Amino acid sequence: MIDTLNRLSLGQLLARYRLLPAATTLTGRWRAEFVGPLWLRLSAGPSIALSGMPGWYGKRFLDSTAAVNLQRRGDQWHELLPMTCSEQPSWLDGQPCAALGYGAATRRPWRWVRDELRQLDERHCLCLTFVDLPGLRRLGFPFLLVREA
Repeated sequence: MIDTLNRLSLGQLLARYRLLPAATTLTGRWRAEFVGPLWLRLSAGPSIALSGMPGWYGKRFLDSTAAVNLQRRGDQWHELLPMTCSEQPSWLDGQPCAALGYGAATRRPWRWVRDELRQLDERHCLCLTFVDLPGLRRLGFPFLLVREA
C-alpha cells in the first residue's frame, strides 16, 4: 500500500483522495506514515517537530467524536493535542470526510490545522492536513493512517 502511494505525485494523491468515502469506524490506535513524493516525505517529520510535536507517532481515536495525537519518545507514549472528530465537507472537494479539528484554544500553529480522513480500506485511511491560513487552506498535505491491532 505505502509503496504504491509513494510512487504517486502530490496531484495524483489528491485525485485518489477525491475518489474515497469518508472514514467511519476509527476507534483505536493508528500509526502514521508519510506518503507521496520523496521531498514531501522527507520534509513532513521535521515540519511536525518544528511545530511542537517531535516524535509524532499517529492518532488514537477514543470514540467517533474525539481523538488525541500520539507521541513516542523512547519507550514512553504521550497523548497530546486533543481533537474533535465529525463528518464534514472536505476543504479539497466539498465531499464528506472525517474532519479533525484542534479548536481555537489550542496552541499555535495547531489551532489553524485540520486533518481530513477518507477510508482506503478497513486498515488504512488516506489523510490530508490543511492549514487554515491565506494561501494554504486549499493545499492538503497527505499522510496515511494504519490501524494497529
